[in-house]
Amino acid sequence: MSGNQQDAWLAWFDGSALPNPGRIGIGALLRGPQGQVVEISRRAGEGSSSEAEYLALIALLEAALPHQPSQLMVHGDSQVVIDDLKPPRRGKSNAKGLEALRARALDLIAQLGGAEVVTMRWVPRHRNPDADRLSQAAVRPAAAAEQPSPSAPGA
Repeated sequence: MSGNQQDAWLAWFDGSALPNPGRIGIGALLRGPQGQVVEISRRAGEGSSSEAEYLALIALLEAALPHQPSQLMVHGDSQVVIDDLKPPRRGKSNAKGLEALRARALDLIAQLGGAEVVTMRWVPRHRNPDADRLSQAAVRPAAAAEQPSPSAPGA
């Protein structure tokens, strides 16, 4: 790993699908060594929770690119995504149906400097509260907005 701990960018990602499969919300938090903060919270279409997790990671990696961190420590509570991308498993995917998302994530990791720069760590959900909050915020307003209005005749 290049760079030192003081130069490290810290990152967390989470994806939500409501229901699963259903509406996808993604959340991510990126913190730079000089106090930079990037928060991502947005809808990302329809799909499964695993797709949501991958889309959240991709959005996070895309947000990190312009900063060109010398070290990026990524934390996520998706065992599927972390295991799928963590060396030495960067060969064949074990997550069926997610190959295109996996390929995009690996491409972004390579653009950032590969395993020398980007490390992936699984964390339990309770250690990922900010990304979870951001992904939930992205998916929940849409759920409320889609409820039929009681005053709308024939809705």
